[in-house]
Amino acid sequence: MRICTPHCGVAPETMSGGETYERELLTRLGQAGVQIELILARGKPHPSAAANWTVHRFAIGRGLRWYVAPFVVPPAIRRVAATVGFDLLRVHSLRYIGPAALWARARYRLAVPIVAHHHHLDPGPLNAVIEKRVIDACDHVITVSEFSRRQLASELGVRVDHVSVIHNGVDERFRPAPRDPALARRLGLGDGPVALFLGGLKVRKNLPFLLDVWREVLGEVPAATLLVAGAGPLESSLRRRARTLGIDAHVLFAGRVTEEEKPGVYNLADVFVSPSSLEGFGFSVAEAMSSGLPVVVPRLGALPELVGDGPGSIVCAPGSVREFVEALSVYLASPEHRAAGGGANRLRVDAAFRWDRAVSAVRRLYEEIVKRWRLGDRAFAVRTVEPSNRARR
Repeated sequence: MRICTPHCGVAPETMSGGETYERELLTRLGQAGVQIELILARGKPHPSAAANWTVHRFAIGRGLRWYVAPFVVPPAIRRVAATVGFDLLRVHSLRYIGPAALWARARYRLAVPIVAHHHHLDPGPLNAVIEKRVIDACDHVITVSEFSRRQLASELGVRVDHVSVIHNGVDERFRPAPRDPALARRLGLGDGPVALFLGGLKVRKNLPFLLDVWREVLGEVPAATLLVAGAGPLESSLRRRARTLGIDAHVLFAGRVTEEEKPGVYNLADVFVSPSSLEGFGFSVAEAMSSGLPVVVPRLGALPELVGDGPGSIVCAPGSVREFVEALSVYLASPEHRAAGGGANRLRVDAAFRWDRAVSAVRRLYEEIVKRWRLGDRAFAVRTVEPSNRARR
């Protein structure tokens, strides 16, 4: 099978969960024998040795904007169709690629189904104008959580009988390992327990709230350190807030973490915390669970779906400083709780959130959609949420 996927980015190094998903999924689909016809802007990086990838370029030298895509994406799709052809047209972003892919199929009479991948809806007035129409017009949609599927129905009012849930995968390289003493020294970590946040330092991650929580945690566990790993537009203001709260000696900002460094960073920590206000899945939480860490998260988005209700997670009321403080203190103060919770989380990820499951399910769904399209079935609502891909509780 050959798929065409016009794309905003699949960089080897990124803090974007959506871009990580695309890079990892497409790489593994290629390894599984799917021919990937990837279209990127000139200069956009990509994995250099991905199997069965052919990289084409848009006629622009920088990243796509959603309002530019209708002018550059359809001609690029047509060139790929004319040169090598493809069986399925793939939309990785409802807003950036969706309208252009639908226009290209209509304008150039491409006899292929269109499948969109979706993570979550950020608030915005254009959702009802763009995302809603793309969801309705695509032949099938794959989303990464039951939350994201429900969000489409509740916020856009769209039909979701053609939306399948296939959870993200987590790489096996995220596994429990001894703390790297050199890395700990480089970051300035002491001997006390460590809570970790890893992700982009942006508004949606709700990090000012985490700093408020951490001030109270230090009253319970004075030797603890909060390690904030990642970069983003809020870094300077977060550093100032930590100083204002008088906790800067117990908050370490590690800056951007490379993909190579990430497993070691997870293994510096004793507990992972995400105060994020919206996650369609929660890659960093899943990677922490795979690394054998207990996790503390809010009852928002897909995070409760991901972490379940076992000993490895505490799900807190959104905005409740007291609940977050109590949850973090439980894990920071008790090695026994940490060990039991981390072991349970590792088993949960092994059971439900590995890439082999996700890739197999996506490939089978692509093949089914192509098969039905060629048989003339244009009304297939094949919502295939397979039992093997459901998050086990």
